[in-house]
Amino acid sequence: MDKKQIGQLFIVGYQGEEPSSEFLRFVEEWGIGGVIVFARNLSDPAQLPAHLARINEAAGQKVFTSIDQEGGLVLRILSRGSLFPSAMALSATGSIELTEQCHEAIGREMLSLGLNWNLAPVLDINHPDNPGIGARSFADTPQRVAEYGCAAIRGLQKAGVLACAKHFPGKGHARVDSHLTLPSIPYDAERLERFELLPFAEAIKNDVAAIMTAHVFFPAYEKTKDLPATLSHSVLTGLLREKLGFKGILVTDDLEMGAITESYGIAQAANLSFHAGADLLLICHSIEQQRLAAETILRSLSTNPATGQRLEESLHRIEHARKKLAQQGARIELPELKKQHEPLIERLHAESVRFLRYESSMVPLDAAKGRTVFCVPQISALVQVEEEHRQGSLKALIEQEYPQAETIVYDPKATGADLIALIDTEVALGKAVDQMVFLTYNAHLFKGQLEAIKLFSQRITQFAVAALRNPYDLADLPQIKTCAATFGFRTPAVKALLQVFKGEVSPQTDPWPIDISGW
Repeated sequence: MDKKQIGQLFIVGYQGEEPSSEFLRFVEEWGIGGVIVFARNLSDPAQLPAHLARINEAAGQKVFTSIDQEGGLVLRILSRGSLFPSAMALSATGSIELTEQCHEAIGREMLSLGLNWNLAPVLDINHPDNPGIGARSFADTPQRVAEYGCAAIRGLQKAGVLACAKHFPGKGHARVDSHLTLPSIPYDAERLERFELLPFAEAIKNDVAAIMTAHVFFPAYEKTKDLPATLSHSVLTGLLREKLGFKGILVTDDLEMGAITESYGIAQAANLSFHAGADLLLICHSIEQQRLAAETILRSLSTNPATGQRLEESLHRIEHARKKLAQQGARIELPELKKQHEPLIERLHAESVRFLRYESSMVPLDAAKGRTVFCVPQISALVQVEEEHRQGSLKALIEQEYPQAETIVYDPKATGADLIALIDTEVALGKAVDQMVFLTYNAHLFKGQLEAIKLFSQRITQFAVAALRNPYDLADLPQIKTCAATFGFRTPAVKALLQVFKGEVSPQTDPWPIDISGW
């Protein structure tokens, strides 16, 4: 076995707009299985195909070119690409067909840039206290997640890109973010089988090409305390391969996350995960760590008798998946695809806005009836998976759609006292406010927003709340008589909400992808 066979086991990231000479030398030396692309590599998407071609040339083969293009808050292709809605927004449309069409469109836009593997969809079943999933999940029930998740898989693979179900065996009910520390999900095996595992079992039946592991401890399956599923032979081989019968490629989540690095060296974790059953090891940032991990597994060939057999198994699965890439056809340029997809994107966002309840005096909202104020959050990344968001100003959008209204921009993480003081200061500059629309941004976690809403909704009779990021914000506001959710904060989602308030689209109350009343 040589270096380039070991290199096949790695999916690696690089810094900057284009791969550095140091990175290309690493690729040439080790061969690598593939790369992962982030927004940091995409300030000019038109250049990406040339950069990927250089990586392929250095590797001496066509490599996997992967990306997290989930839709909603996790979108890497922002410049020049379509702003696809979140998984939960798609579930809110109630349309399996539209979900499949959306993911086929995602796949087509990926292919236009030379990307052949989407690290999506998320098949985690969301819990409202999960800090990192939220609207990335399709729903809060296993059946609905499975139904819409499999539609996403079909759409992506119909377009000609590989799909990847994540994060096995399911981290929707984790209460901490694995980017920072190790979560534990203490449910018993019976509960996990009928709940967390169900979407993955259905994805396997739908021939999903790949599955990604979760950096979560599952004591029902793993007896070694605090051993993440990513490093667990019981989970990756015993459960996924042997019990569920998965024959595709198994890729780790990023091994540089806190859930791994707080207890393991990255190279050590790569070696453990590989021997536990992972085929591809994801290291997103550091060339030094990528090299150390590859060298560790290379040394294992001479010290561990099991390494050679494991390597043959993984190389066989990797080669089988790579053959599917050869079937992809000619690319259409991204600007042309974006133009083709505009009617679909507009329809998806329009059909996903949901009202929990509403008063006819607020919907439609006539700004000419009196002083009208919108409270708008500063949009920023809240968890590491998001990177930084690049989008137009929501304030500018509201001023365009409602020129007679005023807009107050607030910090979502502000305390209740600070937020109330900000709004009080702004509204004191004019006459009494007659109508207010408060757009929340994870208010169920940042309680200052809830404090402000409760106070101002008592002062202002005509009051509405719209949850831009996480619909669970509405569960804490039973006194608000007009409540809506967009399941996303991108410009098309907010524009779709404003179209309802303007009376251009009728408010819809069903279906809801989650049970708000249960929380």
